[in-house]
Amino acid sequence: MGIIGFVTDSTAYLHPAFIEKHQIEVVSLIVNFEGESFPEAGLYVNFDEFYDRLRQVTYLPTTSQPPLGEFLKVYQKLGERVDSIFSIHITGGISGTVETALAAARMLPHLDITVIDSNGTAVSEYLILDAAVRAVAKGLTRDEVLKVIQHIADHNTLLYLPDTLEYLRRGGRIGGAAALVGTLLQIKPILYFNRKKNCIIDVYEKVRTREKGLQKIISEMGKAYAKSPYFRVAVVEVGARKAGQDLADRVHELYPEFELEICPVGPVIGAHIGPGTVGLCYYPMSPQIKELY
Repeated sequence: MGIIGFVTDSTAYLHPAFIEKHQIEVVSLIVNFEGESFPEAGLYVNFDEFYDRLRQVTYLPTTSQPPLGEFLKVYQKLGERVDSIFSIHITGGISGTVETALAAARMLPHLDITVIDSNGTAVSEYLILDAAVRAVAKGLTRDEVLKVIQHIADHNTLLYLPDTLEYLRRGGRIGGAAALVGTLLQIKPILYFNRKKNCIIDVYEKVRTREKGLQKIISEMGKAYAKSPYFRVAVVEVGARKAGQDLADRVHELYPEFELEICPVGPVIGAHIGPGTVGLCYYPMSPQIKELY
């Protein structure tokens, strides 16, 4: 079996130990904030500091995708020690990162590079990578690993509840949720990546209170679980460690069989959806994926 390597971007928010263990290459997006520009990769332990600063300013930091040259450099480096590369990224619905990765891959036709749109971001990317590295460890072939990756990319759902729509409005990434701006005080929208609209950020459902929003997210996850004998779910939190833990506790109380992970979100995504956001990401496992856990 050929050696398989993985590339992702910094919006996967992988724990440093996970990156090191599986030798994953991370291409970083850039954050421009308070007169300085810095790569997002490597900031895992500094998320709290970033959100403390973000809450104190009235403007939105800007972000930018990795340059083409970074992808070329990483692919060439990784291509020296592996036979196949899977490059898994933030959805093209909110970032040009995946298109840049595709452009770089086309410039290196001698390498076997497959670029995957996660159809989400953050925890969506992590769940794909987590299953993929397990598949490699189990000895699955390149095509079998690709099947695992594609299944999760095609079936993962990320429902999240922002504390406010203000950050999305400022950043211009509100997509189909734009109509809600005038009613910010009256509703709490549950948002998701709408696959029918090229994975733009859209409104899944409108609720009146945060509590009703959390109840609805848990309920929707429960309905999906009822349709699948095998299931994987994780909690996502944006500068909201306690709220994320509280959500995890509620899910665990209802579904003690789940091994829940809480996945923090960093500056690039957090700057656009805002601190205080929490949600759930889940997908129905195929029998093949179930065997990896």
